[in-house]
Amino acid sequence: MKKITVIAGHYGSGKSTFAANYAVKMSEAGEKVTVVDMDTVNPYYRTADLSELFAEKGVKLIAPRYAGTNLDVPILDYDLSSLCAEGRKLVIDLGGDDAGAFPLGKFREFIRECYDETEILYVVNFCRYLTSECTDAEEILREIESACGLKATAIVNNTNLGFETDSGTIAKGRQKAEELSEKTGLSLFCHTFPLIPSCGNMTDNTDNGVFPLEIYIRNVWN
Repeated sequence: MKKITVIAGHYGSGKSTFAANYAVKMSEAGEKVTVVDMDTVNPYYRTADLSELFAEKGVKLIAPRYAGTNLDVPILDYDLSSLCAEGRKLVIDLGGDDAGAFPLGKFREFIRECYDETEILYVVNFCRYLTSECTDAEEILREIESACGLKATAIVNNTNLGFETDSGTIAKGRQKAEELSEKTGLSLFCHTFPLIPSCGNMTDNTDNGVFPLEIYIRNVWN
């Protein structure tokens, strides 16, 4: 398992939901985990809002100063080197698209120094606008890579329609994810599915590449 996991993707792809689930799963497996919220562009869907959940699960949260306040200014005064020195696994949740990935460039040299211990996951939802086709999804991926100056290492297929997701949605997403993997040369980290009744009795065995998701982050109007 890598020491640093960076999670990037298109706006609304479900990055933060995946980041939260992944961090909790690692913690439940006995890992000491720190989530670094690096989302400076979206105040509505962010891992910083899950402080109570993380505290309950033993996950440490590092968020931008003023996150969740009326002074939600993107101040990233993190020291990733010191955080890594604590011996905890880092899960870094970026903002959406190239604008959200840009702040990671501040830590580019450090990430490159520990690249062997780093994975950069590109989360894609083929039900979302601008990533419904593989060509578009690859274009977003390349923009993210250019913005942060780092290359993605694997794909997380997070294709879903929220609470309207069914097994057909999952199957179509898997097919497109495999096509994107072949097109980009990136491996598939996992295929996710939301833990909701309409998805049926799908396996939760991550060894076959399936990753079940609890819906921790909801719309602000729910």
